[in-house]
Amino acid sequence: MTTRRASGLSTVQGHYWHAVLLGDRSLSRRLQPRAFLDRRALGGVLLGMFRVVLRWLDPDPSNSAEIRQFAERVMRYTYASYGVPADEVSRRILQEMGEVPDDDVKPAHPGIAELAVVMTGVRDLELKPGHIDRMITGGEEFARQWGITLAAYRPGPIMRWRFEMAEGRWYGYAARRRWSAERMGAFTD
Repeated sequence: MTTRRASGLSTVQGHYWHAVLLGDRSLSRRLQPRAFLDRRALGGVLLGMFRVVLRWLDPDPSNSAEIRQFAERVMRYTYASYGVPADEVSRRILQEMGEVPDDDVKPAHPGIAELAVVMTGVRDLELKPGHIDRMITGGEEFARQWGITLAAYRPGPIMRWRFEMAEGRWYGYAARRRWSAERMGAFTD
């Protein structure tokens, strides 16, 4: 049985990104084939999440040293095999904030800098699964505003249970015990 936590996620792409950000590889692999059917929607939700995280982090666009330091912190937690330099991350942040015009230089791996910023933002802001839901829901709304068609998706009971288990692992041992007690209390009068 699930506790029916209110989730605003409405697309398979949003559920996929939620599984990725929770760090549940099994769940993200299960959702990956359906999420990757529409790569434009997947990228649109990612760019929307990137925009939401930048709003929450609220960097000062006039302080390039602060943005450069954040970009270096992002790159410390990103795998070196992606080959995305801190300059590209800081340029992408400044482009999103409107400080640097979009130029004709295409990144070697589109979306990697944005995903790295989102993952670092989740860790730096210490977001809980409910906050991650709101971030992804905001990303879905931005994607819809940009004219990207997002197909509706509602996970079945087993997938909802798997998400609950992934969220329980996200909280850690002490919080899992508290979460378990709260969950058990949901079924008693």
